[in-house]
Amino acid sequence: MSSLVQRLLTAIVLIPVVAWVVLLSPETVYISVLSIIILTAGYEWSALCDVQNKFKKYSVAIVTLVIAYLLTRLNEQALLPLMSASLIFWLSVTIFIISKPQWLLIVKMKQWLMLGLGLIVLSIAFLSLYLIRVNFSQGPDLLMYLLLLIWVADSGAYFVGRAIGRRKLSPVISPGKSIEGVVGGLIACLLFSFLGVNYFNIENSPIFILVSIFVAFISVYGDLFESLMKRRANVKDSGSILPGHGGILDRIDSLIAAGPVFVACALLTQVF
Repeated sequence: MSSLVQRLLTAIVLIPVVAWVVLLSPETVYISVLSIIILTAGYEWSALCDVQNKFKKYSVAIVTLVIAYLLTRLNEQALLPLMSASLIFWLSVTIFIISKPQWLLIVKMKQWLMLGLGLIVLSIAFLSLYLIRVNFSQGPDLLMYLLLLIWVADSGAYFVGRAIGRRKLSPVISPGKSIEGVVGGLIACLLFSFLGVNYFNIENSPIFILVSIFVAFISVYGDLFESLMKRRANVKDSGSILPGHGGILDRIDSLIAAGPVFVACALLTQVF
């Protein structure tokens, strides 16, 4: 079976499941599924950090999830600084990938630092996806909007890139992505955000549209961040749990950046 057929079959199975979990499932089911995703992502991250021992990989995954759960206990006064710090982090990642991609590939980092980075990134991603679904008004719909926004950005970039892509976005990290593709994806997100304005009855529509485009832009660099980790580890995929799609990290790479940035922008702008 070809990789493309595997990808299509996996997507056909996953899309309705994801839609049900996000929009209709009880809160306990949603949190359980999210926990499994973050556990698996933590395991895969440890492998990208060259952790060989399975017990250590499971330990990293469990510690990541425990910290994620602890973060959900923070009060509102602590959430804004934390999410703002995450926003600054992803902005910094974006700037460094644009300006210093070769340096990011070759710079030496201690294994414990890389593991700590993954622990923070994944636990805050868990927190953001928890907050959107549980704490925000129209949370399930808002989370589905975020997922669709990322998918629109990714699909728009793919088709436009295939049609007219010439200039590479980051040839050192991901030769397949083009600047034209990213621009096409962002234009698609611009159009999609107008639907979001009407659906959620947003009063400050310009801010909502700007936030949507900005989150979509950052999601591209969340994808590149994970690609950077895979190149450093010299692997094609983070795992093989999803036939044709690789690992869990390969599927949530954009979301681990987009989720925290979306929450940070929502808290800072009070757009909802």
